[in-house]
Amino acid sequence: MPSLSSDKLEPLQQQAADFEVYPHLFISGPASSGKTTAALQRLRQILNSPGEKSNSSTLVLVPQRSLAQPYLDYLRQTHAPSSHMVSVQTMSSIVRRMVALFWPLIASRRVFRHPFEPPRFLTLETAQYYMAQMVDPLIDKGHFAAITLTRNRLFSQLLDNLNKSAIVGFPHTELSQRLKNAWTGDQAQLEVYDDVQLAVNVFRAYCLEQNLLDFSLQVELFREIIWQNETFQKYFQSQYQHLIYDNSEEDPPYVHDIVGSWIQNLRSSLIILDEGGGLRSFLGADPESAARLAVSSSTRLHFSKNYVSSPAIESLLVTMQQPEAEKLPFSTISKTFITSPKQPRFFPELLQEVSQDIVNLVLNGTPPDQIVVLSPFVRDPLVFELSRRLAKAGIPTQSLRPALALKSNPHIQAILTLASLAHPEWDQFPHLFQVQTSLTTTIPSLNPLQARLLFSSNTFDEKVTALPEPGTLPKGVISRIPAESIQKYEELRLWLKSADGNEPLDYFLSRIFSELLAQPGFGFAESQDAGADIARLIQSYQKFKQPLRADQKSDSASYLGGEYYRTLNQGLLSALYLPDDEVVGEPGVLIAPVMTFLMQNRTALHQFWLNMGSKGWYERLEQPLTHPYVLNRQWKPGKKWNADDELALARFNLERTLFGLMRRCSGQVHFCTSEYSESGDLERGLLLTWAQNLFRSAVREAAYD
Repeated sequence: MPSLSSDKLEPLQQQAADFEVYPHLFISGPASSGKTTAALQRLRQILNSPGEKSNSSTLVLVPQRSLAQPYLDYLRQTHAPSSHMVSVQTMSSIVRRMVALFWPLIASRRVFRHPFEPPRFLTLETAQYYMAQMVDPLIDKGHFAAITLTRNRLFSQLLDNLNKSAIVGFPHTELSQRLKNAWTGDQAQLEVYDDVQLAVNVFRAYCLEQNLLDFSLQVELFREIIWQNETFQKYFQSQYQHLIYDNSEEDPPYVHDIVGSWIQNLRSSLIILDEGGGLRSFLGADPESAARLAVSSSTRLHFSKNYVSSPAIESLLVTMQQPEAEKLPFSTISKTFITSPKQPRFFPELLQEVSQDIVNLVLNGTPPDQIVVLSPFVRDPLVFELSRRLAKAGIPTQSLRPALALKSNPHIQAILTLASLAHPEWDQFPHLFQVQTSLTTTIPSLNPLQARLLFSSNTFDEKVTALPEPGTLPKGVISRIPAESIQKYEELRLWLKSADGNEPLDYFLSRIFSELLAQPGFGFAESQDAGADIARLIQSYQKFKQPLRADQKSDSASYLGGEYYRTLNQGLLSALYLPDDEVVGEPGVLIAPVMTFLMQNRTALHQFWLNMGSKGWYERLEQPLTHPYVLNRQWKPGKKWNADDELALARFNLERTLFGLMRRCSGQVHFCTSEYSESGDLERGLLLTWAQNLFRSAVREAAYD
């Protein structure tokens, strides 16, 4: 955390911290220019001000939880007055809480079919579940036939459309027309947009009928009803007197609208905008909308000094911003950017070089936690291979990856397979391969071949309805399996046979884990992660079943458990088993996706850029059912999105990424390329071209000197 000693602050930071002289302040500047440090000092002064009334409070508003960390760290380390409350929140958490609190106000509008019944808040997972219930009949009728998407991507893009309409501030009934107006390709796509409109209309109607509140509906209710209400305005004003709003550029427009209206009624406000931000634009982040908050503030300050990147990197950034500026000498570039003396042909060879370079850095005194390895996408093989190589040298690693699906976890796969065997009423029997895998995971003394012998009469793709009794197996089979394994297998079989099919799934999972799988001789007892994995599974199920309880057909534990299992297996549940972007592993060399690293606001002495030829550094994901840049407040109605817009966006994204990374690098950037990429392809994207041109230009300049 940055030092908060006032004598170490720059004059501009001290100025920003003085909330009494500058009660309503807007500060902007690039990454690593000391803006958050100034905000923390301002919070400190608010907490320590003798003029503060008792029971006053401060709201620290951030776009996502990871950006709250500096404030949470400070509050843990300081002793705030008991009379002053500091609340660190996202707007989405405020919205949900206020919708629940002011539900009678919403109910009075009779928007919902059952206004006097409580709302049922949907998670992303349960929203996808209900979207599937509405859209599957449409698919059966031939809608969406022109596109090829997995069901979970189809449903998530439909929900994303609804979210965009809510956070930007236009009726969801205009979605199709807005997308059509910007389309320039095959006319068949226009029918797809009609299907999109039909699907979101049907889903929204069902939500209103059943009191279901997905994210989009929560935002609309807050924006259109609660926010406008005088009672709420008075309540909120009594709750908070001070506001610190950091990384405002990463929030969508509706948040800026709300904050702008709050400022005038607060004792003090600090709005922070990170120039070059808007990394979450695909989620609706709108830096232009955030910049307009400056109008609501009486004072504006601009931070320009960089406290992280080296002078050489700063010089390069200036050169990139001002093409007419003097070219940097080759010596400067070669010290800033490190390239391999010879380009390896294959990616595994590159990883070997990267590993050795990291080992050399650590041996020369660089702390492992000051080294980060970045790639557009971080896959398990990359993490495994790099971690394995560095572990041989005694260098710890940690990975920072988006959360993974529950069903990708072997412990969860195993226990859910057992759950399906214990609940034949689900009619969701696993294939033989799933059962074999489950047995070898839960009974470590049982190898795959021995597990297969237990089902000698079954074909490979056959579904298993129950575990066979050992006594029914041929003696020749039994003799080939260790007695210890047979004993554990029989304990497992009998436990499953005695299970009560009517008990709730979360209770079943807890019981089988504690009573059996965590006991000596079973696989979960030997794993440090198994307990946490199963706890996350239980939590996921509890969130899933909560809004379903009110459905008439969902009155039984068996039905709820079966629906959860079925939905999970269909890939409709993202059902995260790791919190968002959780760091896995002990402090050490960080392996992370580029965007995830940037959104953490972390810095490093050395950055290794992998897969530099990949378009993933700048190219947006293909989304045939939506378009985050067309469904944006800044997009002009009727304007067409064409190839020039796509190229301009790619170049803008790359430039923003480069600036963001280099401003968070205090030492050197290591260019890491191989002839063939991680995926085995020959890739020559914009980043690789830029890096090659940079060095060629520097070499030419050096030759002329």
